[in-house]
Amino acid sequence: MSYRIIPPSNDEETYPYQRVWPSLALQILLVTAVSAAAVIASEILNPQFNNTINRILTVGLALLPLILWLALAVLPEHRGLRPRENLIGLAILSALTAAAVGLPLAQDFFRVEQWLPLEPSFQRIIGFTFTVGIVDTALKWLALRFTIYPKHLRIRSDAIAYGLASAVGYSLYLNLDSIWPLQPTFGIAAIYILSNYTVQFASSMFIALGIIESRFGNALPIVLPLNLFAAAVSTGIIRPLFSEVMNGRLVLAGSSDQPFFGLMFLVIALAGFAMISYFLYTVSERREREAYVGSGDADDL
Repeated sequence: MSYRIIPPSNDEETYPYQRVWPSLALQILLVTAVSAAAVIASEILNPQFNNTINRILTVGLALLPLILWLALAVLPEHRGLRPRENLIGLAILSALTAAAVGLPLAQDFFRVEQWLPLEPSFQRIIGFTFTVGIVDTALKWLALRFTIYPKHLRIRSDAIAYGLASAVGYSLYLNLDSIWPLQPTFGIAAIYILSNYTVQFASSMFIALGIIESRFGNALPIVLPLNLFAAAVSTGIIRPLFSEVMNGRLVLAGSSDQPFFGLMFLVIALAGFAMISYFLYTVSERREREAYVGSGDADDL
């Protein structure tokens, strides 16, 4: 009896890099599912916890995006033939920039929470874009620029992986700063944690897409600044609209929280920006393939 060795098909060959988008989608799904469960349980069941238990629950929620990212993105990197380096270092650097520069500028220099909530919607979008949006985007871009660009960028998905690392680190500090001094209920904490995660994810994806076009797409020099501005605009849109949906417009009689509306807005925004990012990413990849095929055809002539 003779045996024939059959070479593996292309689908069976080992991909040398850890795939980013399936892990990213699962992280988003789990973050939104846990946040939604916390809000629903808090609003419907209205459990009463002492301060210690409530603090444990809220800190656990704040750490959830980090834990999921470590479990679903960082640890699997070691199973790849060519793991991405410096992911955790970038996340730490992003958290430190938020603590040392980002939040102090927003709270102590721009004082956005003192004057922007009283402005009309359009002015608030412009205000958040050119204050918090510009600052957050610039800090994350600088962290990416001096940590991984361009030496750690081998393929397009590297930029997405590093952008997500920056978003997780930056949002982690914002989450801890939001819940530690205020000690909100775990339902309200879940909403604001999801809010920070959504804002930082959206802006980081635009930064990553700009890096991709600059590094791999031979784009015009203006493309990267335009993507950075789009990142700032995404922050300027999400933050004031979420505040308006969550709290309603401020009036003399005050405002009341609408956690279900806030949750729905964030889930739609997070899913929407994730789909936009994936669409733009696939368009960029398709253009590269078409350019490569076209170049090959031209060489054959």
